[in-house]
Amino acid sequence: MTGPRVDAIGDRYDVVVVGGGPAGLTAGVTAARAGASVALLDARRLGGRSAVDRVGDTDDILFNRGPHAFYQGGAAASVLMSLGIRPTGGTAPVRGSWLYHDDGEFVLMPTGPTALLRTQALSIASKVRAGALLAGIGRIDAAALSGRTAAEWIDERSAGSASAAAVLAAIVRVATYASDLDTLSADVAVSQVALAVKSGVRYLDGGFQQIVDRLESVGRTAGMTVRTATPVTSIRQTGTGWILEADGRRIDAGSIVLAAGGPDTARRLLGGDPGWGTLGADMTAACLELAVRVEPSRRFALGLDSPLYLSTHCPPADLAPPGIRVVHVMRYGSTSSDADRATLTTLARRAGITAEDVVEERFLHRMVVAHAQATVDRGGLSGRPLVTVPNRDGAFVAGDWVGPIGHLCDASIASGADAGARAASHARTHTTAVMSR
Repeated sequence: MTGPRVDAIGDRYDVVVVGGGPAGLTAGVTAARAGASVALLDARRLGGRSAVDRVGDTDDILFNRGPHAFYQGGAAASVLMSLGIRPTGGTAPVRGSWLYHDDGEFVLMPTGPTALLRTQALSIASKVRAGALLAGIGRIDAAALSGRTAAEWIDERSAGSASAAAVLAAIVRVATYASDLDTLSADVAVSQVALAVKSGVRYLDGGFQQIVDRLESVGRTAGMTVRTATPVTSIRQTGTGWILEADGRRIDAGSIVLAAGGPDTARRLLGGDPGWGTLGADMTAACLELAVRVEPSRRFALGLDSPLYLSTHCPPADLAPPGIRVVHVMRYGSTSSDADRATLTTLARRAGITAEDVVEERFLHRMVVAHAQATVDRGGLSGRPLVTVPNRDGAFVAGDWVGPIGHLCDASIASGADAGARAASHARTHTTAVMSR
């Protein structure tokens, strides 16, 4: 049995990418396919927060690091398709979805015309308003809402109905993974809900590791060097590019892409803030991951009174052997470990999962869902840092906190593609300029 491939690090590359999550992998693939020599370095293993973990006696149950959903009409799908990658999996459950009250009551969630008419969560007037909103949300100019918070938009659209506001807030939370709707920019909320309504989401076979593995394969085919367990300890700019110290070696680069962690990691590697200023706080969640022997009586539920979520990811996705279901139970915005675990366990029990049903479980108290939430104070999506780093010629950044396009994985992959293309172009231009001197 062979281990993972270990590439030798050279002394000079056109582009060096730091970070092997979806953003960094996309940047490396894009630069390599543009003809640049590329090295991708990661301090741990590839995937970052998109990597899956194998559990169970035979390692045949896959846990994502929290519930990951792939937006089929999002920016990531477009970029991946251009690279010949079409993620496979199952459509997230819609029928038989529920809204959950803290007292244990479940009411039918209005996911379509029939459910909207039957739900007890809304009055007749609120049902009419909700139906009109969801039917026409794709025609709303989301960018025009960047000066308002998601909470303000919800209040306006619910027209004084507390029940309608609660339902709409639950829908916004599941589409954005955000808990703080008082700071989240409304352009994020509306664009994400519109994506979900128009194209739906997919739970991926093998989890988001599928995207990681396919990007690595495409990158290697294009000539990208990949090194894991190789932390970058320092970088510095020179007159001819950049010098990185990694694994005790010096590596020269024409340009660099920083795609590891969030803005704090980028600032540390760059030696200070390049001018981004204060960005939004990280979005967090607490998650209870369960492998169970039974089908929950409630396969999908969203909290009305509290920011809660429960969904059966397997099936429809292939994450476990036949007869085993993988269920994620989550609280948007983590609080205390003990309180969150108790809350999530209670929701799982009320959804029909007993302690005897559980084959494997894992509790993740404070997962980082996304770095630097796009806030109204920063101007929403358009206020996020650009991929080009100010005052650092030849340095680029990528991640879920970068660029004006997309949210969550969509932002990571869109900014990765942009950063990779710009890094390759800069390296070519810079090399030509140096050679012509």
